[in-house]
Amino acid sequence: MSSSSSNQVAKAKKVKKALQPEWLKSLLKRTFFESSCATHPVLKNELNQYCVTCTELICQNCASGPKHVLHKVITIYKHSYKAVVRIDAMREHIDCSQIQPYKSNKLSVIALEPLPHHGSVKWRRASSCKTCRRKLANPNLYRYCSISCKVQAVLTFILLKEDQKEEAGTSKRVNKRKGTPARAPFF
Repeated sequence: MSSSSSNQVAKAKKVKKALQPEWLKSLLKRTFFESSCATHPVLKNELNQYCVTCTELICQNCASGPKHVLHKVITIYKHSYKAVVRIDAMREHIDCSQIQPYKSNKLSVIALEPLPHHGSVKWRRASSCKTCRRKLANPNLYRYCSISCKVQAVLTFILLKEDQKEEAGTSKRVNKRKGTPARAPFF
């Protein structure tokens, strides 16, 4: 691997790290509802809350305990067997515009990861998520089906923009101009 390509990879990682907060990266990597809390071994005490301050999964008892009382906590819900969060709770932390909301038990929620596809996959490309191509209910208002799709699209856009700036700054003229201009003869 050449030094310029390794420099680009290092630069891309640096840009991603600067733009994507650690808590969001950690939230998108987690799996919820898989196990119960080790601190509070009560029946059906699932790890369905995420502490933004500590970047860890917690149960409802841990959230009300002394360690997390003053921390920002996001509650995770299930919708179509996938993790979703209330749109109002996420608006405090990130820009949720252009992410399609869903209704789950009368709550307006947005998905952390793309929800499963249902029905036929024959739809126009313009009416689908810009990242994963999942069908959107209202493509005029929304461009992404989940938080992870929007994060991926924004990071890709910014990296492409950085590359274009870099190429524009280092571009040199390849073809030289002609020496003396040749004029048309006067008749």
